[in-house]
Amino acid sequence: MTSDILREGRHLFLGSRLKRLAEQMQADVILVAQRAGLPIQPGQYPLLAALDERGPQTIGELALAMRMSQPAVTKNAGRLAEAGLVEISRSDSDRRQKRVSLSADGERAMAVSKREVWPLIEAAVRAVTDDLSGPLLEQIAEIETRLAARPLNRRAADAAPLDLVPAADADIPAVVALMNLAYRGRDADPAWTEVDYIDGDRTTEALLRQDMAASPEAVLLLWRQLDGALLGCVWLEPEDDGAWYLGSLAIDPRRQNGGQGRRLLAAAEDWARAHGGVSIRMTVVNVREALLAWYARRGYDQTGETEPFPYGDDRFGAPKRDDLCFVVLRKRLG
Repeated sequence: MTSDILREGRHLFLGSRLKRLAEQMQADVILVAQRAGLPIQPGQYPLLAALDERGPQTIGELALAMRMSQPAVTKNAGRLAEAGLVEISRSDSDRRQKRVSLSADGERAMAVSKREVWPLIEAAVRAVTDDLSGPLLEQIAEIETRLAARPLNRRAADAAPLDLVPAADADIPAVVALMNLAYRGRDADPAWTEVDYIDGDRTTEALLRQDMAASPEAVLLLWRQLDGALLGCVWLEPEDDGAWYLGSLAIDPRRQNGGQGRRLLAAAEDWARAHGGVSIRMTVVNVREALLAWYARRGYDQTGETEPFPYGDDRFGAPKRDDLCFVVLRKRLG
């Protein structure tokens, strides 16, 4: 394993180590800004934020507010002017001073940043740092470890608002691939799959289209990341007395064990509630103990009812055991 000189140097190379960490985080901020359509560098945000909060200012006032040298602020402002995000003029009171203000494009960029970039970065950084304690070097090491496991860019994408949209026919191939990976994928966490109990695909394009045609009142909802990648899906179907059947809840296996399943389930419950739902009913294969426990922690109680497993119907896969059935769970929506 390659050694890390900056980490091994401890206090000696602390400044260089912090700079490396800052550059890594800023590179991820660039990716988040790019997804929002913004050509803004992380180092430019403080100047833009100062103008957005305090209005037009001179170079000297910006330097004081940002605790930076006037030449550095002048250079930064010049680049932002070239990008069309700020306007630079001479001060009315002192023609020797340059006055900087947001342009119309800059104001729009700041509105988008405050809506689609800053909250995600804030949430991602808090997720990495809020629970840290102990000596500074240990905290820095833990931040590095967490960002290596999941970069700030991915954490920000995970923190994006969870908007569920109904699937279209063109989405079916991607949904089928996701469901098969989540339920029967060999690379997914075995605790969240059916590979130990059932062989074969969870569904097919033909079968999913057949289910959708047979249940026109049902809706297959999709959760996409800001970049359009499919992160999750869930099936909701109205039943009697305000109950909704929830099934086919699936999360990209690369996002499992990161709280995304919990977010998707909560969003599905909100969707059902908003459409008049008073309870959720679902079924889980009886031997999936980890999943049953997970739903129990989410407020789903076993009703004592069971439903037979479709033995002999190879459309749903080939069972490896002869004792499978579905346990019925129910949750009241407050």
